[in-house]
Amino acid sequence: MRTILLATIALIIGSANPIHAQTDPDSTKTDMETIELKAGKDGLKVVVQTVDTLTGEVKDTTKIKMKNSTVLIINEENPEVDDWKDDEWEDRNRKYDLTHWSGVDIGVNGFLNVDGEPDLGDDLDYLEVNYAGSRSFSINFWEEKIRLVKDYVGITTGAGLQWNNYRLKNDYTLANVNDSLVAFRDSSLSLNKNKFRTTWINVPLLLEFNTSLEQKRSFHISAGLVGGFNLESMYKQKYKQDGERFKNSTKNSFNVEPFRVEGMLRLGYGAFNMFASVQLNELFESGTGPEIYPFTVGLTLAAFD
Repeated sequence: MRTILLATIALIIGSANPIHAQTDPDSTKTDMETIELKAGKDGLKVVVQTVDTLTGEVKDTTKIKMKNSTVLIINEENPEVDDWKDDEWEDRNRKYDLTHWSGVDIGVNGFLNVDGEPDLGDDLDYLEVNYAGSRSFSINFWEEKIRLVKDYVGITTGAGLQWNNYRLKNDYTLANVNDSLVAFRDSSLSLNKNKFRTTWINVPLLLEFNTSLEQKRSFHISAGLVGGFNLESMYKQKYKQDGERFKNSTKNSFNVEPFRVEGMLRLGYGAFNMFASVQLNELFESGTGPEIYPFTVGLTLAAFD
């Protein structure tokens, strides 16, 4: 009982912190005052000490030492640590608030000819797209920025998945014959859907500028290259034939280049962001299909913080 009582008294003394360190003004050493309470032959020893260092650090220590165990209670107050953690968290949040890659992007797809024009001409009318149904959807799931000048200037990289859907306007059927893309008409088919889709994993390398360190007041612009790897190419049709409905889906490479390089521009104000990109190399492997270059224009639907 006496042991429990002494331990309780020691805890109360330690939490109340009535003891003050005495320091010698002519010395760099710090004196400490100690209270010791002993009880019984088992050797219960309670030590309560307060240390006030010359640096201003304050530590309250309560030590309860029994025969087979020791309990050490330390109360250390250092508000500078909490302030440092808050500053670090704020700095991290600002970094990603002022990086504009991760999120969900939506856009419109199309093709450009060798002269950089959207009109492909009569020879390539089988690839003419219906822009209302030609959509791009991207999930940019990771971003990282290398700061060059705080968050005003930086290099952005990351990763994302992109699906490019091209709704073909004319009633042609595409096929891969002898490693070449061919198109033909079948008058017996009444096409309801005629779509070509490619799926990519993207890795950007963009130089980004922000006019302010406050996201809500910052105009941002980034430009650079986006490398892509083709995960899948698919051709899908829905049609009527002799009064019956049919649906065909073909997964094939269609001689799409396995790698692509896009030029990309992203800009906006605050949380609003829009973008434009154009593929710099041909969509199809040389000699296996027409020389066309995909492009996308869109905006960020939702950003990932």
